[in-house]
Amino acid sequence: MKLTEEIKQAIIDEFEQWKQKTYGNLTDKQRKELGAFHTPPLLTIKMIEKFSDLEGTILDPTAGSGNLIAGCILAGADPKLCYANELDPSIYAVLVERLTSLGVPKENITMMDALSPEFSAFMRKLSGKGFTFGGMKC
Repeated sequence: MKLTEEIKQAIIDEFEQWKQKTYGNLTDKQRKELGAFHTPPLLTIKMIEKFSDLEGTILDPTAGSGNLIAGCILAGADPKLCYANELDPSIYAVLVERLTSLGVPKENITMMDALSPEFSAFMRKLSGKGFTFGGMKC
């Protein structure tokens, strides 16, 4: 799918606002020392443009701070059909705050090991709905 320049700019702007709110005036070096990494918005845009569409359920099993899901919502995905998972408790807290502010229900945001049997069971539950995973319909 092709994103408009307006949507691309909205993704970049939301990321920059979130980054400023979350990290304030920390330099990239200071942020990395804290272990705070994220997918740059231009990469998020390229990933979304590989999707065939944003219809149905969207899952990011290793969501980090939620850049991909946030970008999908800004590009038109239904937040109620977006699911995110993060293993790290401190990043999970950031993920919940960010995505719930974009309309994702808290129960759609999990904290599990993406390689665990528990997460496999969670994915099986979602697979009955059909979902987009890495740009592929599953």
